[in-house]
Formats: sequence, C-alpha cells, structure tokens
Amino acid sequence: MNLKFFQPENWRGALSGALLAVTLGVTLDLIHLGDGLVRWSYDLFFTFRQSPPPSEVVIVYQDEDSYKQLEQSVTSWDRTLHAQLLDRLKADQARAVVFDILFEVPRNPESDRLFAETIRTNGRVVLGGLHYDSSGFEGKARASVRPHAPFAEAAAGWGNVMLPVDADFGIRQHLIGGERVPGLDWRAAQIIGAPVTRIAENRFVKRWLNYYGPPDTFEHRSYYQAIDPDGVPEGFFRDKVVYVGGRTLAGLPGEDRDAFRTPFTWRNNVFCPGVEIHATALVNLLRQDWLTRPVPAIELGLLLVGGLLLGGGLAQFHPSLATMWAALTAAFVVGLSFLLFVQARVWFPWLLVVAVQIPAAWFSSVVFNSMKLHVQKKLLTQSLELHLAPGRVKQILNSKELLRPGGELWTISILFSDIANFVGISEKMPPDDLLKLLNKYFEASLGCIHKTDGTLVKLIGDAIFAVWNAPIEQVDHRERACRAALMLRDQLIKLDTSDRGIPMRTRIGLHVGPACVGNVGSSVRFDYTAIGENVNLASRMESLNKHLGTDILATGEIQSAVEKTLVSRKLGDFRLRGFARLVAVHELIGTLDVEESTRPWRDAFAEGVAHFQRRAFDEAVASFKRTLELHPNDGPSHFYLETIPHLREQTLSADWHGEIEMKEK
Repeated sequence: MNLKFFQPENWRGALSGALLAVTLGVTLDLIHLGDGLVRWSYDLFFTFRQSPPPSEVVIVYQDEDSYKQLEQSVTSWDRTLHAQLLDRLKADQARAVVFDILFEVPRNPESDRLFAETIRTNGRVVLGGLHYDSSGFEGKARASVRPHAPFAEAAAGWGNVMLPVDADFGIRQHLIGGERVPGLDWRAAQIIGAPVTRIAENRFVKRWLNYYGPPDTFEHRSYYQAIDPDGVPEGFFRDKVVYVGGRTLAGLPGEDRDAFRTPFTWRNNVFCPGVEIHATALVNLLRQDWLTRPVPAIELGLLLVGGLLLGGGLAQFHPSLATMWAALTAAFVVGLSFLLFVQARVWFPWLLVVAVQIPAAWFSSVVFNSMKLHVQKKLLTQSLELHLAPGRVKQILNSKELLRPGGELWTISILFSDIANFVGISEKMPPDDLLKLLNKYFEASLGCIHKTDGTLVKLIGDAIFAVWNAPIEQVDHRERACRAALMLRDQLIKLDTSDRGIPMRTRIGLHVGPACVGNVGSSVRFDYTAIGENVNLASRMESLNKHLGTDILATGEIQSAVEKTLVSRKLGDFRLRGFARLVAVHELIGTLDVEESTRPWRDAFAEGVAHFQRRAFDEAVASFKRTLELHPNDGPSHFYLETIPHLREQTLSADWHGEIEMKEK
C-alpha cells in the first residue's frame, strides 16, 4: 500500500475525512442522537451467542393461570398464600426467597401476621421496595416505599425493585441503588454471601446485564403449582434462589405492566417480566460474569483514534479500494467486538464505528478521491489533447497500460516540421503579432495531425514532432503520416501574413523505423515521446529541405508505402551527417490528381538523376535545365546544378554511384 501522506492534496483529504469521522463518532456518543446505535451495540451480539440456561434460580410467577386457579384478584392477593409458599420452600431447602412484589400496606391482620411469622421462620427472605435517591431516576423525588414494618423487620433485608429503564423501555444495566438502599438483587446477593458483595464499594460499580437468553430462559413455575404438593416434585427448589413476581396479564389496558425490552425483543417482539431481569442480575453477581463498558474517557479516546485512522487512512485509496478497505475494517471491528463480548464480557458502542465512522470516512474518501480523480482526469485529458486527436483521447483513457510511465520499442512513422525562415519572419513582426501567427500556425498544423490520428510528441519553438502507430497500433501508419504532411503543407500555403506580405512555408521530414517510445510523464500527466536513431533521421530529413528547396522529404522506407497512392519523386541517395548508410530521399508532391500534370517535369528530373548517377554530368545538366523550363524554381534541380561543378573538380572513387554527402547539419 502506497500512502502518499506527504502530498498536500492527500493531507487535505485525510484531515477532512478524519474530522468528519471523529466529529460524528464522538458527538453521537455524547448526545442522545446516538443512543439508538449505542443500545444496538449492546443488544445485537446476544442473538449470536449461545449460553446454557442458569441453574441457580427458579422463578415462581403470579401469572394468569394462578389468578384463575387460586381465585385471586390482581389488586388483592391473599398473603396466606405467600405464607404457604414460604413453608413449601423452607421444606424444600431453598437457598433464599426474593419477592419482586411490594408489601407496603397492611391488609388482613391475621394473614399479615402469618406471613410475617413465616418470613421470620424462613430466615432468608428478601423483600422489595421502592427508593428514589441518587439512583438516576430522573424526575423522581427523594422518597422510599418500604415494606410494611412487620414484614421488613422479619425479613433478612429489602431492596429497591426499580429497574433503570432506557428510552426504548429496555433494561441493560444493573440497579446500583441509592446510598442507603441497594437494589433488590444486590441485597439478595449479600444475603446469599456472594463474594462481590463483601466490599461495600463494589455496589457502586457500573455493571451491564449479561442476559443468558430470551424470556423463559430461567426455570419457572406458576404460583399455584409451587404451593400444590403435587404441582412440583419434592426437592425441586433445593439449593435454588426462588424469585417470586408477577407476569403480565392479558386484557388489562392501562395497567402498569412489569415487562421490559431485552436484547432479544427485536427478534420476536416478546417482552421480559421484570422478575426474570432481577434474576438475571442476581446470577450475574453470583457468577461475577456481568458485562463491562469502558469508562467514557477511554471510549471517547477509542472513537477519536479510530476516527483519525479511518478518515486519514481511507482517504489514501481509490474509491474501489476504499470501499474494500472500509468493508474489511467494518468486518474486523465487528469480529473484534464480538470476541471481546464473548471472551472478556466487554462491550462498547461499536456500531458508532461501523455504522457512522466507517461510512463517514468512506464517504469522505470517495467524494475526495472522486473529485481528485475527476480533476486528474481533466488534467490528463487536457494533457492528452495536446498530443492526440479528440477522438483518440477517450480510447487512450480506457487503456490504462498505455498511460503507465516507461518506454517500449515500436515501429513508428515520424514527422518533423518547422517554419521556413522563421527567424526572418520574427524579426519583421511585433511579439504580439508573432504570437498570434504561431497560434494560427499550430492550430492548423495540429488539425492535420489529429485528422490522421497522429500523436503530437512535442512543440519546440516553431517546430513540430509527431508520430504514428504509437501509442495505439495503426496498420496504415506510414500513409497516415504522409497524408498528414501533405495536408500540413497545403494548409500553411493558405496561411500567411498577408497584411505584411510574408508567406508561410513549412519544411517537413518523414521517416519510419523502430524507436523507443513511451510516457515519460506520470499516470496523471501524459508526456509521450520517442527517442532513437530513426527519430534523428527524420529530423535530418526536415533539415535537408532547406538545402534542396523542398517542402516535404521522405525516406525510401516510408515513401514505398505510398508510391501507388501518392505522387512523389526520388531526389537521389544521400549520406547525411551522423549516418553511415546511404539514405534514399524522396519528395512528396501530392495526391494522384496531380500525377498527370506533374509527370513531364518529374520525368525530366528523373532522367537528370539517372545521368548524374552514371557520371554523365553534361546530360544531367541538360535534363535539370529542362526540368526548370517545365517547373520553374524547382529546388532539387538548382541543387544539382550547383553541386555538379564541385564534383567535376573532384576525383571520384571507382565505387561512386551518385550519392551525395551532406556535411552540414
């Protein structure tokens, strides 16, 4: 992975992504807007974790069947029945009895006396009460609803039955209780002698409920079964903590029902009786397997660091890679969170990372990198349009391998051109006018190259360097280059500085051969070039024009491809400076529609060259003069007429066959 942190644009993306991820994660953790995700972070893993049912507790329910069987009303339960239950549980040697029922007011004196006596006789009975103190019950005044005094005095203790209810009516935390009155389950754990209760300060530690399963996970019986000798077998309650409480009755609209949401409610919409939640809390304390959550400072620190890493890290990747890394990171966070939940019984709001921070960092990365890629593509397109015809740009953009920096050996057709007597033209024109003239010249020139799908390599002053058959193969690249040269010449014949009487002419050199070509820029800046001996030869051909008085010169290698489709003539064999081999030089004249009109003077010139190569200089001079009569101002004829006198003065070697050696550049 190549993290380009030190590039300014990546710093900006990393900072914006990190800021967004950190802000959302930390803010949602601090305010209530994120409470839903926090609660789901607690709930979800319970569904995928398997736990054996607890064996420490049995629940006795005051349920609908019990009301019917025992002929009791909801608002008035005969406390004699409670005395019978305590007698049964004592006989069965139950470990303790915990009533999740309020006994705050006296009723029948005789039944109350009997109930108080059985509480005292049992010796391990914990009663429920209400206490609003510093327990976090918002909107409640400091007050207590104690059990009826005779019951409280007879019991081993009493505790607060209120459960800390979340906004979704779910129970997730243990009740700490007030400074003076502990929660019901903590009091029961004290009576039983749970090790965690031996240190008083432990009560004020925040604990989260470790649910062992959905409602009815605990062993339970109806009240009427528990007091019936035949209802449950003898010894059923031995060594068990027995919780006694109500179960929601059907058909009681408006009743304050003691049933709450648990981590399993979302799956089956079943609410759990409060007494079973109390039983869960007690087993947590007995086993010391409650859940913990990092303190706020650590949690916020994790969200801060996570947001920085996510926002900064994902910004470094292309959108497709950022999506992959975001998905992998989310899977890692979920897996690690589940492992901590199962093995270490630690939970934290991981959904703030998975559902908020990762999507935010991913979104920021995609937006940032998409914008960056868009800008880069625009820049690359502009860069490509300097080299290629508009129709070719899209094709190149879709061929990523062509954009990679580096060079390869290609056989290419090469064109070099420049403006004849450009120095003289520039001396006669103000700079502003000269710039306008060059713009018109390059616009016309590049149009000719692009029409034949050529690739502009460089503009050097008034010179043009273009190639064909690279970066995309072209079967007819030699003909394309030659036709581009003719179009360029014809276009520039029309382009002149008529207001100043300065004609515009261009000199063009053409050659074909292997060269090392490739992008020497970068993946976002296309700077195509070609180097090698054949490139130099094309440049030499362009320079040769000024000696021969021609516009377009082509080597035999490229001219041979168009000898049947374009009109040309061979000017002879030349030995150019820097090249040991002879080069057959041809002049491109035009398309086939000028073939007949140019034939007389081309034939006369061909005869002159043939005489010249046989050393028949007198006959050659006559042929070149006849050529000038037919085609006045013919540059190659003047060149030969000037060259022949010099050759007459020299002693030519026996193997000389008409080649001309050019010693100048």
